[in-house]
Amino acid sequence: MEDPLVYVYDRRTGDKPEERVSLEGVSDFRSFRRKLLDTLAIDASDEFVVTNSSRQEINDDSSYEDLIVQGGTLYLLESTDQELLAPTDERIDYVPHYDTLVKSGIYEYYASEGQNPLPYAFAELIDNALTATAKNEGERNIDLFLYLEDSPTICVFDNGRGMTSKQLNHWAIYRLSKFLRNKPGGDLNETFLQEKTPRSLNSDISYFGVGGKQAIFFIGTACRMISKTRHCGDVHELSMSKDEFEAKEKERKSVFSGRIRNRRCGDSSHLQQTGHEILKKLIEEQEKSRDQFTAVFISGIAEKNVQYLTKNFVAWSRQLAHIYHYYLHGPQGNIMGRKERASSPFKQISITIHMKAGRDSTELSLHQIDDDMQTRYIRSAKATFDFKVDVPAVGEVEGVLRYHPFEYDHETYPVLLEAEDEQSDTEDVEDAIQPSRKARGNRAMFECFWNGRLIPYTTIDGLALSLNLERRLSECDAFLLLYSHTHTHTHILNNPSIQMMVQTEN
Repeated sequence: MEDPLVYVYDRRTGDKPEERVSLEGVSDFRSFRRKLLDTLAIDASDEFVVTNSSRQEINDDSSYEDLIVQGGTLYLLESTDQELLAPTDERIDYVPHYDTLVKSGIYEYYASEGQNPLPYAFAELIDNALTATAKNEGERNIDLFLYLEDSPTICVFDNGRGMTSKQLNHWAIYRLSKFLRNKPGGDLNETFLQEKTPRSLNSDISYFGVGGKQAIFFIGTACRMISKTRHCGDVHELSMSKDEFEAKEKERKSVFSGRIRNRRCGDSSHLQQTGHEILKKLIEEQEKSRDQFTAVFISGIAEKNVQYLTKNFVAWSRQLAHIYHYYLHGPQGNIMGRKERASSPFKQISITIHMKAGRDSTELSLHQIDDDMQTRYIRSAKATFDFKVDVPAVGEVEGVLRYHPFEYDHETYPVLLEAEDEQSDTEDVEDAIQPSRKARGNRAMFECFWNGRLIPYTTIDGLALSLNLERRLSECDAFLLLYSHTHTHTHILNNPSIQMMVQTEN
């Protein structure tokens, strides 16, 4: 760390250049004044005032404490209102306040449309783990540990490729995207996973260097990133917290700086303070059993988050199963009657939740959940219409239309599970007559997935093709179309130069 100093302009007369005044050994205003006299060769009998560039006078210990900042610019003047006899240059930094990091998730997740956003914060961390494990030759294990007792701690552990110390340093930089990391000098050797895969299940989800850190500081107030690569026996560990940022700011230290601890695998000797028992346990139990890994430890969990996770386990685990449905079950999804998981590489992905709250312990693999909304859509559909939209020079989008007919006296289109819960709560009489439920109604036609992963609350009302179908085809005609072997449709968008080719297969 550079020596503490200030830059001083003597503007009592003339236009002397700035002088660098070291603050080494300076603890109060008296010692600071002596340092000024010595550095600028000023006679002790000379009269002057010391101000900052806002003309606030520094004349006692209190003002020294409040107004002297590292690298700041000061003036020596005859009076605080003296005219500046010559221009001065003042150094400034563009370093953002630490709230940019620790509060970024709050604003991001406010757009969650009234739903508790914790599952989507977890999803940001699982995204990183999917990317890290994409090149695994064997199983891809992602474990979510939740210890919701004293000093609640949450950890996401994966057996992916891990990070070197330099890669861990780059991870800590807010908004340092993979695009920038891979420029000359980035030296991260990261590859973009652009190979062609069904449903775009390429695990290339985390791009912009934002989501993981936003999620961490939405869930808690402190984190510890621990990682190890297969080719190095050392473990690299980096911690950051809101309390640490505040302390550095108060001590006038560089907030966005720190140290990476490099240690041997399974070594928890540096965690001597109370409150780290869970962290020590996971380090000692999990690290030695893995030749490569990354673990994200989050602490400072808000009580409201603990309560939600404890009381709504079924709901939020079901939401995660919906988000990662196709990674868990393969390109065709969770089809009724399937006894085995989809073929490689999708069968290798395991996302498991381990939760301990009081005397209760729960372990659940997301693959075991069979009532998430995507599973219900797939299993209740009477026919499926798969298509691809190819926009020349732009890209390709896959889509699925599912047919949910009205059968006898009820709709087969699945109602949102939250709506079902609300309906059951309002049923005062067992045989109460319920009004007929509309099917999709005014809801958007398509959910959106990014590289195989659901983007919550992002929808498309409909495609021009589907609107034409609604206008031109009767229900019977549409049903026959869904069962046709092959259908090719070329549709001209508003821009006549863009064609959309839709290919479907039975």
